[in-house]
Amino acid sequence: MQVPSSAVALGLNPGLAMVACLIGNLLVTGPVCIVGWLGSKYSIPFPVIARAAYGMIGAYWAMASRLASRIIRGIFCVILYGVQASLGGNAVRCMLEAIWPSFAHWHMNSLPASADITAPDLLCFALFWLASFPLLFVPLSSLRWLFAVKIAIMPFFYVALFTWALTAGNGVGPLFSIPNKITSGWSIGYVFCSTILATIGGNATFAVNMADITRYAKNPRSSAIAQAFALPICITMIELLGTLMAATAQVVYGEVLWNPLTIVLLWNNRTAKFFAGFLFAFATIATNITGNSIPFAHDIMGIFPKYLNVRRGQIICAILGFAMNPWVIQARASRFFNFVGGYSIFLGPLVGIILCDYFIIRKAKPYNMLHLYKTNGLYWYWKGCNPRALTAWMVGVTPLLPGLIYNINSNIKMGKGILEFYTLGWLDGLVIAALTYYLLCLAFPFPTLTVDGSDVVVEAKDEESVRDASAEGKPADVVAAKEI
Repeated sequence: MQVPSSAVALGLNPGLAMVACLIGNLLVTGPVCIVGWLGSKYSIPFPVIARAAYGMIGAYWAMASRLASRIIRGIFCVILYGVQASLGGNAVRCMLEAIWPSFAHWHMNSLPASADITAPDLLCFALFWLASFPLLFVPLSSLRWLFAVKIAIMPFFYVALFTWALTAGNGVGPLFSIPNKITSGWSIGYVFCSTILATIGGNATFAVNMADITRYAKNPRSSAIAQAFALPICITMIELLGTLMAATAQVVYGEVLWNPLTIVLLWNNRTAKFFAGFLFAFATIATNITGNSIPFAHDIMGIFPKYLNVRRGQIICAILGFAMNPWVIQARASRFFNFVGGYSIFLGPLVGIILCDYFIIRKAKPYNMLHLYKTNGLYWYWKGCNPRALTAWMVGVTPLLPGLIYNINSNIKMGKGILEFYTLGWLDGLVIAALTYYLLCLAFPFPTLTVDGSDVVVEAKDEESVRDASAEGKPADVVAAKEI
């Protein structure tokens, strides 16, 4: 909801903001469905899928793109866990102000303005964090009731918010006739493409997180169909709601409020304010567990399997999410935009390489499941890394780094062409990395051998021994383990 309303806050027409969101959702739908399908087809999470393309081991960021993918995704999951908890804290504040209106002024000036948070907000953030914490100890399969309740009641809540926005704003016409008013000095096209990037950024983690959830699915096709429906339709509808609420705030309250919970705080109806805060808090808890804490737990467990499990990983994610002061990111629309759009430039190349590796290089042949869990096996490549994937990832990310640097510090001078190229960074990185990986595999091929329908990948020095042994009828797994 916040991405399109942030675009409205930056001066983009609500209609153009929605078109940009729809384009961004359509672009990311394909990779999300494919990665989710791989997870449900093989019942494996993303860290295991990544082994086929990146190799089994990566000790340093610059040496193994698989570890890089885990670090990048893990860092973002921690940050977004904190950001979501900050939003949940806003929802708790709506509930407390509905019960005790005087809470709005409780120790209001106790913290300095540089903290980017007030004492009431900090207390509400802590309360939401504490309420979420016990659910981290519940297995995912036992939380199905939570998501069933969410699916049942949230659509009615969203319809109610739609109704309020259209009624308070006197219909759709006045809202979407708000003109473009870009004050940052950039063109409408630049902000439009930045909105696409931010939309992709908000959903880009699904392309690497989805397998962690769909690995439990019984039918790979059903999980892919569900995502194909949810991303371009359901999420776009939620973004439309965020756009309507931001534009309605401009009509009713005289300014664009990009955080929907800020709008709820302005309501005079205390009953509506309480239930709106309660339902936002409920939905945020469910989203935070599946979208952030569980993916982070899988990644950190994959790096330190001897010491950590999923539950411990979730606890670490929650603690770090509190410690990183997420309300600083929430402080301004521009800062939130930079945050959401920036991290996705690292995820696009990661996904592009995995898709190219599976569908083009391996021609969608089945993974050798045993060797996805074996050291010195078929996916060991060179010292545990696939240099082709690492190089392609670097090539995909490098052209986008100047734009990211400028977003972090706008005082650094950058060429306008570089910044305009950055506005579609996720897609640019995905295409460049996939193409580079394909060309590297053509220039430096690793031999492949299909045995019993599985795609066996070996290094050149092992190819002849595997061919000879397979011709004698020996099992491919035994041959590969022995020779490599």
